[in-house]
Amino acid sequence: MPHLINVWPAISRQLQGAHRLLLLFDYDGTLTPIVARPQDAVLSPQMRSLLVDLSKNDKFVIGIVSGRGLGDLKSLVSIPGLIYAGNHGLEICGPGIAFAHPDVQLSYQALDDVQGLLASALADVPGLTVEHKGMSLTVHFRGTPDRYNESVDNTVVSVAEPFVRLGQVKITRGKKVMEVRPNLDWNKGTAIARIRESHPDRPLPMFFGDDQTDEDGFAVVQDLEGVAVFVGPPRTGTIALHQLESPDEVAQVLELLQAV
Repeated sequence: MPHLINVWPAISRQLQGAHRLLLLFDYDGTLTPIVARPQDAVLSPQMRSLLVDLSKNDKFVIGIVSGRGLGDLKSLVSIPGLIYAGNHGLEICGPGIAFAHPDVQLSYQALDDVQGLLASALADVPGLTVEHKGMSLTVHFRGTPDRYNESVDNTVVSVAEPFVRLGQVKITRGKKVMEVRPNLDWNKGTAIARIRESHPDRPLPMFFGDDQTDEDGFAVVQDLEGVAVFVGPPRTGTIALHQLESPDEVAQVLELLQAV
């Protein structure tokens, strides 16, 4: 897996050949470092400035595709003119697009029920929160001692199992987070495809992400002959063809993109 900056001359030629670029980013772990408390993940002044500058260039369409709720994501980023996709793309808004998956409502009661059960079952676990994001739930335990990891996983699976069996929800995992999501055939990849299709000129996509839920996005982007970038130490468990080490290196690439 080549480091993106090491092969930038070739990537730059590919991007320069495109009439327009669709630049899409996960949020936590990609634009900001992973932190124990979700509310503490804020854009650095440098990252914010770079995104603002690129958003003013007609060559680029900029979007954030995150597991966070849409309202939370917009509040944290708060840059006009960007496309925001929350809850893994179940809800999207921005220039030229306004979307909320119509079938999520079938899971609302199940999500409410699971949240109540999980809040009770996990109440004694230190550093853990159960967040209801409107269209999905997230169990955050990045601030929890590692010795609780297996117990947390087992509890979430056990509590959600009756609802999973009924086909109402599904469980996904990330970096010390577990998510209970509507059981729909929808993910970051389908969201990225929808965002791109909302632009008649079909801009060339480039997607940066750091976690397992970003793999669907990598697959779609590479199928469209775009550039998928895994952010983190090199690993074998990703289909992304390029890699950066950290959000700091993502910022370096944003600086390079200003010359494309």
